[in-house]
Amino acid sequence: MIKKIMKWIKLILLLRLIPFFMILLAHANANANANANANEEWNVKNLPFKKSNLQSSYTLDDGDIIYIEQFERGDRIWKYDVKNQTFKKLTFVWNFITLAKYCEGISEKDIYFAVNLEYHLGGGTKIDNPQIRIFSLDDPSPWRDSDLGIVPNIDWAKQFCEFY
Repeated sequence: MIKKIMKWIKLILLLRLIPFFMILLAHANANANANANANEEWNVKNLPFKKSNLQSSYTLDDGDIIYIEQFERGDRIWKYDVKNQTFKKLTFVWNFITLAKYCEGISEKDIYFAVNLEYHLGGGTKIDNPQIRIFSLDDPSPWRDSDLGIVPNIDWAKQFCEFY
């Protein structure tokens, strides 16, 4: 008789544990889905740098996004690839000014205006009135030997360029 009672007690305990494990599995599955969604959101919403360093952002015609990060020594240019959901550091400049879709007389598209800190032979630099140069987003090392053009100021460039 005691053996029968023990069997029934074991069966009752087992039946009580089954819903517990079902709830536990359902909860674990929900957390796994939430973590997968969180990872997707990280790629889209979280930047590879502090959000407080975000200077500006531009959405290109193809949907990709350009982010400009201010850091201690200038501005970094990042590209967010919407298809792959990845960030790529394109380059850095001393002072990023703005991004244009195109400019008359320049065959490249998605170009930007920036200033690089250029040093004279033997030291020294011209920081009061630096040259505004035009660069391609595809240029990994923007410098005076790779610029697409020079403009006196952005107001002058507005008559020749379409900006984002």
